[in-house]
Amino acid sequence: MLLARGGLRVLAVDRSAYGSDTLSTHSLSKSGVLLLSRWGVLDRVKAAGTPVTRTVEFRYGGDPVRIDVSGEGDVDGLYSPRRTVLDVELVDEARRSGAEICHGVSVAGLSFDPTGRVNGVELNLGTSTRRIGARFVLGADGGRSRVAAAVGARTIVEDPSCSAFIFSYRTGLADDLIQNDYEVRGRAFGVIPTNDGLACVWVAMSPQRFRTEARGNLEGAFAAEVDSSEKMTELLRGTERVGGFRGAPGHPGFLRQAHGPGWALVGDAGYYKDPVSAHGITDAFVGAELLSSSLIDVINDGAPEQEALARFQMHRDALAATLMPPVAALARLDLDGPASAMAFRQLNEALKSEWQLLHSDAVAQPAAVC
Repeated sequence: MLLARGGLRVLAVDRSAYGSDTLSTHSLSKSGVLLLSRWGVLDRVKAAGTPVTRTVEFRYGGDPVRIDVSGEGDVDGLYSPRRTVLDVELVDEARRSGAEICHGVSVAGLSFDPTGRVNGVELNLGTSTRRIGARFVLGADGGRSRVAAAVGARTIVEDPSCSAFIFSYRTGLADDLIQNDYEVRGRAFGVIPTNDGLACVWVAMSPQRFRTEARGNLEGAFAAEVDSSEKMTELLRGTERVGGFRGAPGHPGFLRQAHGPGWALVGDAGYYKDPVSAHGITDAFVGAELLSSSLIDVINDGAPEQEALARFQMHRDALAATLMPPVAALARLDLDGPASAMAFRQLNEALKSEWQLLHSDAVAQPAAVC
């Protein structure tokens, strides 16, 4: 979307179907909401019935801590849209902006020129493949990125700390309150309101417990977590589950080399941290904003490629350096109440730095919505 608005010719390929769902915490931080507003997409997300959250509650033991997130300026609170809403709005806006998007098409591999520079992709069309030439290939293809593997992107940082999760959707929960409970070591749970009167209810446990207790029995493991918590039992009393359960066994966090000759990585492909942060979508948005600004400088204005893309990686890595440590601490699920509170305060300070970056000269303001 942003590259097309900058006048570039863009092709995006997605092996998933248009409008398909994906596993997600749904949550956007203030920075994510700010970017949706800047891009002209927030009003459509609101019109799709996405509720606004103006309070976030944390429980570490003792009385709950409530934080006002009613926002400032265009950010009137937090939004947690279903991916069937958010992804569709972004795809539609990218098309309106001039990008070509093909669903149900996967990348079979990359192509390289004699110097080793990436110069295109091989698309898998089922019974055949087709090469598409490109000045740049961007891997936005998740933690197991095929683009990252094909170019041999180095792992700069790897953090083994991670949690495993079980997700479900419920009716009958508040649509204006995000809840996080870290009162008991070894487990956490939370509620994130989303579209259609539903809330995403999640429980977190260690990957070891997930393997022994939850694999093949997500419903039973979820019920056991609920039964072990008086707070959670009371919270879910009278609610109704909609749909099944989905699990995520846990994956270590990492930071990969962000770019090389003819390629770059954005979102989880280049930078991943535990979903306990509920920050993955915002990370992808911020990365897209930074990377598109750098690439437009290179292609439209003739800026030196290495210098412009190094700027993108510098800002991304600076944010990661402040965000990853508190998220890793929380993901271990072994902190007592005061230590959990301290980790969330550190995370909040990191989010303030992200907010400040998006208001700085480092990020060019996007062109008006076409």
